[in-house]
Amino acid sequence: MAKTISNLRTQTRTYLDEASQSDWLDTEVDQAINDGYHEIITAIIEAFEEYYIITSLLNTVADQQEYATTDSLPSDIFKIRRVEINFDVSNANSVARRAIPVSMDSVITDLGNQQIGATSETYPNYYFFGLGTGSSGVKLGFLPVPTRSGTNAIKIWYVPSQSDLTDSNTNVNIPYADRYYKLISLYAASTLLRKGQQEEIVAAKYMAEFNSGLTKMKQQLKSRIADASPGIVESGG
Repeated sequence: MAKTISNLRTQTRTYLDEASQSDWLDTEVDQAINDGYHEIITAIIEAFEEYYIITSLLNTVADQQEYATTDSLPSDIFKIRRVEINFDVSNANSVARRAIPVSMDSVITDLGNQQIGATSETYPNYYFFGLGTGSSGVKLGFLPVPTRSGTNAIKIWYVPSQSDLTDSNTNVNIPYADRYYKLISLYAASTLLRKGQQEEIVAAKYMAEFNSGLTKMKQQLKSRIADASPGIVESGG
């Protein structure tokens, strides 16, 4: 069953033993809930960021190296996981190639140079920088520079930033929300009880429960990838 901020507000007030607004306004409770929500999201990304990965398609423009949100690059990119580009979509024999991330500092000549070392359409590179929207915001650049326009020639896999929970139409976006949504309320209640040092002992207890539940959740998320067990891979033979 989907969980919303209404569920979290009710659960948090249960921990606070305050069913309606008195010591804590709903605005205060909602802020503490969102603080806890983003703590949980951070832990999920650390343990199993694949949960949040989505994809997006962009068009290439002839002789355009960098692409911004004005070129349909998503503005909510938190982390890019993979980029592929097809330099000649109109050619039936041309296929998308994985672009390898490169640091701008590692490019010893100017970024717009079409003749950059071993970088070619067969072995493309990309770089990523910026924050925000518009032509001056987040940007994705390619080496070499695409020389042809192509529809949906670029595909990116990325982890998007997550928005605050604001209303009853926004679901909690965490794995197995029915089980783990209460962790958000534990964090929120602990934060609120520490205000003015009202209930430091209870606050510490709630935070301990939160941390314990967070550890269990991360362990379960890591186990979702069967081949991700720590160890040494022998590749010589």
